[in-house]
Amino acid sequence: MPNPLSLAEGKQLVRLCETGRLYEIDAWIQAGKSLTVPNEIRRKPLNVAMSTGFHSLVDLLLRHEQSQEAKNDALRLALLLDRPAFTELAIAHGADIHAVPFLDVLMTGDRSVVRSFLEKGADPITGHPFAHAFCKLRVKTILGSYLDCRRMRPGLAEPLQEQADMALRQFCQEVNVKWVSLLMWAGANPRSRGPALDDVDHGDDPEWHTTALLEACGSGSIEILKRLKPTGADDLAGMLERAALSAYRDILEYLFDLGAQPNDRPDGGPSALEACIRHLGWEDFDRVRYRYGANYLTPAYKVSKGREAIKLLLQRGAMWKPEPSTLNDTRRILYRLEPDVAVELMALLLNTPAGEDGVRELLRVPRMRQHVASCERQLARLGLTQDGGRRPEVQTASPPSPYVLAKYDREKLYMEVWSEPTQKVAQRYGISDVALSKVCKQLHVPKPPRGYWAKRDAGRRVSPRPKLLPWRLGNKHA
Repeated sequence: MPNPLSLAEGKQLVRLCETGRLYEIDAWIQAGKSLTVPNEIRRKPLNVAMSTGFHSLVDLLLRHEQSQEAKNDALRLALLLDRPAFTELAIAHGADIHAVPFLDVLMTGDRSVVRSFLEKGADPITGHPFAHAFCKLRVKTILGSYLDCRRMRPGLAEPLQEQADMALRQFCQEVNVKWVSLLMWAGANPRSRGPALDDVDHGDDPEWHTTALLEACGSGSIEILKRLKPTGADDLAGMLERAALSAYRDILEYLFDLGAQPNDRPDGGPSALEACIRHLGWEDFDRVRYRYGANYLTPAYKVSKGREAIKLLLQRGAMWKPEPSTLNDTRRILYRLEPDVAVELMALLLNTPAGEDGVRELLRVPRMRQHVASCERQLARLGLTQDGGRRPEVQTASPPSPYVLAKYDREKLYMEVWSEPTQKVAQRYGISDVALSKVCKQLHVPKPPRGYWAKRDAGRRVSPRPKLLPWRLGNKHA
């Protein structure tokens, strides 16, 4: 390495470079003086000359520079300053292209510079430079450089494809519709399995491997999923589970329309339904954000997304056959919900094949029985006791008298008692309101609860009108 100048000489050389004194610097060199300044001077002559943009001065200094490290630094700075002419000068005077990460070359966004490096043997594979450039720079010239590289290096087609696929997974995670479309146009494969760019540090760990299709389902973007063009031959079961894990109802419906089956395990188990139940455990993000205590219970409106997705899965035939570990996980989730929300979920699961056994197992634990103790009436309507057993069958109600059947139209009576107070309806029939209530009970016509009309007249919220259920003689439910 050349001997460095004295501190005074080094400062003098830097000033000459700052002012662009080309002939004086040339005379300096002809006099045999060194171009290496002492370490105390942080600004190097070559870097100063490049920052001024004086092409002839940069050429002169590079031509007489003896330090390989200085030449490599000049190449890095030329790329950073986006000066293609200086980049070519540095390479022409001996700078090593391998001393610069290929990602830095791509980040210039200059297709001709990238092509020049590729022609000189730059490494476009190590460190996944194209994948990083796609996600960091996000300019279309990178797509052009990627396609140039595939044409110039056909032997690298497979690892280059992996980088495009990796970037596609990342953009699906980020819900970037534009770049998902561009990468699909460039030939990225949404079905290839591997890590997304954010997970690339995990290497070959299969637990971190995914596909763009799965990431689209996990991001909740139906637009992106449609652009990936899934078919019935894809892993619809895995995609369904991924969408269920975040309770994306529109994604679930789209997958069902493609032919996804809710019960995908060999034993008929419902991984999608279990994933959706797990979602209830973290849907209430306020619990984490505000660090609510252990006594806080999540209300229904904060888990509406998960509840609606669970209803959809059950409507599409999802079955609930939980294993012991799944039951414990489900209990832990229900303990964090308000009791009426927990009972509502049990009611949904109870209507599935073999769901009764699962609900009974949930209620077998004393803590769960204590948790839903305030919902005894709701459990009773489900035909359950608090310990999960079936309530004794209610005796069949006596059929209405022929007189009642002949005089009263059931549907008409239902509309009347929900249109005005019972007293007014009873007056039209020439009977008392107590007698009319008995008629409604015989015909199984639901009536407004006590205080309904007063609340409504005061503008307060009232309970919704229940449906008039189909009725036949011998109906058990009065």
